[in-house]
Amino acid sequence: MSFVVAMAAAPLVLRVMLQRGVLDIPNHRSSHIIPVPRGGGIACLAGVLAGLALASTQHQDVPWLAVSGAVLLAIVGFADDRGTLAAAPRLGAQVAVGALVGVALGGDWWILAGVICIPVVVNVVNFMDGINGITSLNIAAWGFVAMAVGYTQHELPLMVIGAVTAGSTTAFLPWNAPVARLFLGDVGSYVLGALVGIGLLIGASRTPSVVVLLAPLSIYLADTGTVLLRRALRGEHLMTAHRQHVYQRLVSEAGMSHTFVAAVTVVLALVITLAWVPGSPFLGVPVTLVVLAIYLASPAALDRTVKSRRQRTNAGN
Repeated sequence: MSFVVAMAAAPLVLRVMLQRGVLDIPNHRSSHIIPVPRGGGIACLAGVLAGLALASTQHQDVPWLAVSGAVLLAIVGFADDRGTLAAAPRLGAQVAVGALVGVALGGDWWILAGVICIPVVVNVVNFMDGINGITSLNIAAWGFVAMAVGYTQHELPLMVIGAVTAGSTTAFLPWNAPVARLFLGDVGSYVLGALVGIGLLIGASRTPSVVVLLAPLSIYLADTGTVLLRRALRGEHLMTAHRQHVYQRLVSEAGMSHTFVAAVTVVLALVITLAWVPGSPFLGVPVTLVVLAIYLASPAALDRTVKSRRQRTNAGN
């Protein structure tokens, strides 16, 4: 249901965004060269809500209170798509939704966990949504993993959250890759980030498999974390748009296609996820460290390779 509704809603959203002039205008920090409508996350939200409504009619345990927070963040994200919001109200909304999710999970220290988890995941997804297909692929992968964990651990709320997330993002993918006709926008990254955060908190509170749920986000977390650390050490403003993420450098400096880089990130994330499925840190930790090291070092390694080839060519001439 999520897949069908999101797929049907996407062309309608595209038409409305074009009519309203809600466009992502490229600048020197962009990875695209022509204006593209944004706000496509509205189609994903429609699919998510349709899937959850269907689950409710089947007497599934839908965490509506927590999901209402994701809807609120979608509204904040769309307001930012229409006209840039200051960082303070956006962060304030994310913290408030995190507290709401914590209350939905039983209160006490889960409120603190929600206040930390939801803003972190929402902003990581938002920062990494910079090339065609990358977030649709990675969040769809997370959704399928969440479905599997929810099924094996008999946690229906987690399985439902995973299903609607996977369905809606998979449906959106053809509209965003290989050629982007529609961007998720902040409405999309906010609602999807919130759903992932909700799923992680449900998994942490009810299953022993939270590491498996976190593993599909490993590339996103490592890329964002290292960039923020480097920018902080250089004294740069952390919220200013830039092109310093590994995936952006692979596109802009190494000349790789959006689709190829997006596919690489999701494959590496799934390799790490599979390493954690047996539940042994003796396998999961070394595989995670090696894969992340390869990914993070790839732009510099490719740059050295290109320079070496140029030097040999010049020497030959």
